[in-house]
Amino acid sequence: MTLFENDPRFTPSRDHIIAVSVPVPLRQNFDFLVPDEIRFKPTVGARVKVPFGNRKLIGTIQEIKSSSDFDEKKLKKAISIIDDQSLFEAPLWNTLHWLTRYYLAPIGEVMDSAMPVALRQGINSEPASKQSWVLTDHGRSASMDELNRAPLQLAIIERFMRNSPLTANDFKATASSWRQAIGALTKKGWVKQTTNKPTLPKRDFTPPRELTLTGQQQAAVTSLEVSLAAQKFSCTLLHGVTGSGKTEVYFSAMELVLNAQQQVLLLVPEIGLTPQLIDRVEKRFNHAVVVMHSALNDNERHAAWWHASQGSARIVIGTRSAVFSSFKNLGLIIIDEEHDASFKQQDGIRYQARDVAIYRAKQHNVPIILGSATPSLETYLNAKNGRFTLLSLSERATKVNLPKIQLIDLNVQPTNDGLSPAMLEAIKETLTRGKQVILFLNRRGYAPVLYCKDCKQAAKCHRCDSYLTLHRRANRLRCHHCGFEGQIQSNCGHCKSTEMVDVGEGTQRVEDALLLRFPQATVLRIDRDSTRRKGELAHVLEKARSGEADILIGTQLITKGHDFPDVGMVGILEADQGLYSTDFRASESLFQQILQVSGRAGRRDDIGHVFIQTRFPDNPFFDKITSHDFNGFADDLLLQRQAAQFPPYGFFALLRCESVHQSKSLQFLRKAKQDMMPREGVWIMDAIPAPMERRAGKYRTQLLLCSNQRSALNNTLAEWLYFTATNSEAKKQANAVRWSLDIDPQDHF
Repeated sequence: MTLFENDPRFTPSRDHIIAVSVPVPLRQNFDFLVPDEIRFKPTVGARVKVPFGNRKLIGTIQEIKSSSDFDEKKLKKAISIIDDQSLFEAPLWNTLHWLTRYYLAPIGEVMDSAMPVALRQGINSEPASKQSWVLTDHGRSASMDELNRAPLQLAIIERFMRNSPLTANDFKATASSWRQAIGALTKKGWVKQTTNKPTLPKRDFTPPRELTLTGQQQAAVTSLEVSLAAQKFSCTLLHGVTGSGKTEVYFSAMELVLNAQQQVLLLVPEIGLTPQLIDRVEKRFNHAVVVMHSALNDNERHAAWWHASQGSARIVIGTRSAVFSSFKNLGLIIIDEEHDASFKQQDGIRYQARDVAIYRAKQHNVPIILGSATPSLETYLNAKNGRFTLLSLSERATKVNLPKIQLIDLNVQPTNDGLSPAMLEAIKETLTRGKQVILFLNRRGYAPVLYCKDCKQAAKCHRCDSYLTLHRRANRLRCHHCGFEGQIQSNCGHCKSTEMVDVGEGTQRVEDALLLRFPQATVLRIDRDSTRRKGELAHVLEKARSGEADILIGTQLITKGHDFPDVGMVGILEADQGLYSTDFRASESLFQQILQVSGRAGRRDDIGHVFIQTRFPDNPFFDKITSHDFNGFADDLLLQRQAAQFPPYGFFALLRCESVHQSKSLQFLRKAKQDMMPREGVWIMDAIPAPMERRAGKYRTQLLLCSNQRSALNNTLAEWLYFTATNSEAKKQANAVRWSLDIDPQDHF
């Protein structure tokens, strides 16, 4: 059965059974009978409402057939078929099925995740038309004196005289009884109601002045022109140092695609990057733009999806879930900051959006561009081996040299409130020059530990194996892992001593220290605590870009692709956290973070300066950092990974389990290992507690599988999943705990 046929909707058919995927954690489809009242052939990819136990679920038709492996007399009838055509174009449909196979995910949950929430609830695929009111010919010519005894009606007509048509939103602030007034005006023939299909708002557009590309940028664009002209799949790594103008290369490629009447998908790692990027895109292109990210409400997400699927939205900008957008004529995919860990989904279906996007580009037979100053080792190796095309931008677009990086030895210069004397002096000198300062500390709160001097105990979370973080301004102790919070206690919970001291520094403590030492400076803190409200992150980032703040102190939110033109100095306060971590990816992530945040300095006129506080200045890691030698660092790290057969040379899968009972969690994984029949080249480690064993009151364990062949690893796990679903004893143990399977895990915590 093909997905698309020539208008099969009204073709009589003997195929009366539909295989449906439903959003449940089961890796199979379910057969239902087509309702008797349906006189046309259902379509694969359409939504259907079906009875499932005591629930009614919205599923997706996967197959239409004339017989079932089950007794037809026991099959239930579908309640209704919602769509008369597929919601998924063929390349997206194929991508979703590949994702199901690759990540061994339940087909129904994959289909569900690819739809906006509104569509999961069975709402019409086309957003509701907007109702509005306009003046009639009578309303335009009648005397206003007729409404003197109806002041609200008169006020509404006066608004129509200034602006027409008007919607419900225009009247809500007028009076609570506006509907009665509109109803009365409609009866009198002054206004009439109209219904308009949803459209994207028009905006004023001033063509930008033509930008002259650098030689390296032009060479990259010329290479991309060849790929785009070929109109076939290609994957390109655009490896450019921070400030090299990767975005301008993206825009040049986008222009070629848009001129060919095609659409563009642009993925970014964080919501915080979208406002600045949207602004730049709208100033550059006179084409409709929609955004897709988690901060949108259900109606906004539905409308964005629909405009993309109809082709009215020519440019789609979004975070990782936007990779599931439906397109009418996709011509190019771009992934900015492709190395970022945010592209990996960490719950539910644990997909890597970058890899899904690459597969989808293959299905659409269009080019994809991966951009980064610090590419992931997987992407870097593919470019070295020739699987991806490599385009390099080794110079900044402004011709300003990369910032000078200096180390501050904390063994010689101890810190006070996280700031060494050398760091304070550098901040003072930078402010004197009228430049901005960025301080990076990837730890929010005031202090990470509240410690008793008498009994040597620290305040711990009662639900997690972690310490409570002190948030002094809120007078709270908070767990950053499970969300628990409580009041700060003046007495130790163990010995009742009053000798409680806060140890360590978070962004709030450093902010207070900066306000004390630089009272004339405007200090702006950018972390998850200061940007909780919707739109707050975009607001504070705009303040930072506009130069309103003199010193920015923040977590990794300030490291990702932001362009702060006036930053002259970057200070990194805790650079040692990833040097000796148990996570084999820690040094890669640390290198990427440091180079990314360093790249915020000196992007316009003067050379920037970066100061890194460390207790290990002799570590070879910092030799590569101070020389901006990403390639050398990556080559060294690849040699280590190859020797250990770690990714990207080997392949990992992590079976995670959690339970309120410590023994049950371990028992499940030990039973899983016993039940697995590893293919040749697959190694299964022992079940062990997670690095943070207890989190949110649950004990967490994990089982690591390694292989030098991806197919052997996936086949081993697929066979185990089938055994667990069909063997009564294995199923019983699996149902007693909460477990998940992570293919290509990004972290091991």
